[in-house]
This record gives sequence, C-alpha cells and structure tokens, in this order.
Amino acid sequence: MFAFKIWGKFACFKDPLSISQNITLPIPPKSVVSGMLAALLGKEEYLKDEEFCGFKYSVVLDGEIIKKTFSQNYINDYTKLTKTHLNSLLKFDMQKISSGLRDGKSPQKPINRELLMNPKYIIFVKDFKFENEAIHNLKNRICKFAFYLGNSEFAGNFEFLPIDEARDMEFDEVEFDSFVLQSDLKNIEFKENILYSPLSFATELDSNRSPKVSMDLIFSNSKICAKNIKAYKIHCNERIYHCKFV
Repeated sequence: MFAFKIWGKFACFKDPLSISQNITLPIPPKSVVSGMLAALLGKEEYLKDEEFCGFKYSVVLDGEIIKKTFSQNYINDYTKLTKTHLNSLLKFDMQKISSGLRDGKSPQKPINRELLMNPKYIIFVKDFKFENEAIHNLKNRICKFAFYLGNSEFAGNFEFLPIDEARDMEFDEVEFDSFVLQSDLKNIEFKENILYSPLSFATELDSNRSPKVSMDLIFSNSKICAKNIKAYKIHCNERIYHCKFV
C-alpha cells in the first residue's frame, strides 16, 4: 500500500458512467486515479493491461469541497466549416472571413459547468502492479506525462505520503475518513447536520473507455460514523486514517 497527496487550483472529475463534461464528482473516481498513475509511470496504453487497473483505492478529503458553477458558450459544429474558412483565408475573402467558424444556423447556447476550487485529497492505493515504481516516482517527483486533475487544463500537484503501518480490522465503532459502501448503509450511525451523499461511478473501464464495473458509495464532507464494520487503519506520519477501499 502507498499514499500520495494531490491538489491544485481547479478540478473537474467526470463521471465515467455519463457522457457529460459539465458536472463534477466531489472526489476523483478510480478511473481518474488510474490515469494519474499512468501519467506518473508513462503508460500510454494502460487500459489494455487489465492488471494495471486491478488495484484498490480510497480517497480522503484534505480540505473543503468548494464548487463554482458558471455558464460557457461553445462554438457549434465548428469543424465542418474549417475547410471553407481556410479557403476564404487563402482567397482573402474578407466578407466570409469575418463570419468566422460559427454556424449561423445553429446559434450558440450557454452550457452550465461545475468546477472544484482549490481541491485537496489524499489517495491510498493497494495491490498495484507497479507499486515500487510508483513509490519511486512519487518520492522523487518524477512524472512522465502531464499530471492533471480531471481535465487537461487543470494542472495538478502531487506529494508522496509515507505509511508506517496499515491493517484491515474489525471495529465495534469507527469514524471513516473516506467514503463507505452503500452495502454498509445498515452500519452507519447517521448524525444531524451532516450531509450524506450517494455516489455511483465506474471503477473499471475497458480499452475503449467504456464502463465495465461500477460501485455505489456513500460520501460525506464530514467523518462517517459506523458500527460493527471492517476498516483499514492506516498509520501515517501525520495522523491515523480509517478507510474503505474499492
């Protein structure tokens, strides 16, 4: 098992089960973490290696979840007008050049988007095929490809987090720092004034980036208290974390 911190100014984590780029999950799904590990190691075709994505992972919030929603206009169908526009440039036809790439028959529409502001997380990974190589690159801040938080325009930072000990234990009562499984619903001690959110996202993609396996989780911006449940107790140099893995 190993751990690392990630953070940045912005993030947008797409749900692999949807086709929308306009909303963001509150935490990075496993598919995003797979991409981060592939970037560290310089693995281009990692989705073709079933063992690469066979690891388990957990996420801990290392700061607040702050979302911003804004409207953005997209140019509709600009690609089909590219050749015409280039010909107009070659002919120096100012009247046609001035119309640009916009399709007048399909006017622009504002699209609402969500972004995470100043996101910070701790990622725990276990049973990873290339664990030793990943730890080496994390410790030495080596990243073969660009490291980003969901979208390529949102550059991310990372830092290795040493683990002193990690044990899978049975607890009479424990406060989770990570998500829990929806199958653990009966074990949760729900508290007032705490928001509990159901999350569903793909945990495994095929080589065409289509979802193969999904997982239903429960997430909160506060610790989740549960009874008579198993959890990993992870001793780091800063503190102890209690986590579920998927």
